[in-house]
Amino acid sequence: MTSLSFAISGRLPEPKLEAVLLCAGFSASVARWVDAHLTAGPYTHYTVSQRHHGSQTMLCIDTFLLDIWIHSKTGETGKAPHGSCEEFEIDGDGNVIDTVETLDDDGSTTHSFSRSVSFYGG
Repeated sequence: MTSLSFAISGRLPEPKLEAVLLCAGFSASVARWVDAHLTAGPYTHYTVSQRHHGSQTMLCIDTFLLDIWIHSKTGETGKAPHGSCEEFEIDGDGNVIDTVETLDDDGSTTHSFSRSVSFYGG
């Protein structure tokens, strides 16, 4: 069962993002990491949440833009989001695992990203 621990939403840029995350209950190390990671770009809104999946703690960062649409026949309007969602694992010490280093059989090191990214909308 997945449970929601903490979540915040807002508009970018957020000048006090670290303080907002701390007030919402995120740890100081996660708040600093998200503040450094989340920058203003093509997307204007964000949602940051921390969830527990069994024994894993996951950090989800959703950045999106709300586009206005108009139905060509009825004239009805609305807003539809499009953007991306990144998911990172948080280790037992409360730090975000951004990259993973794996020692190969031949003694070389392989670097990989721990995050998963999905895009949505049109």
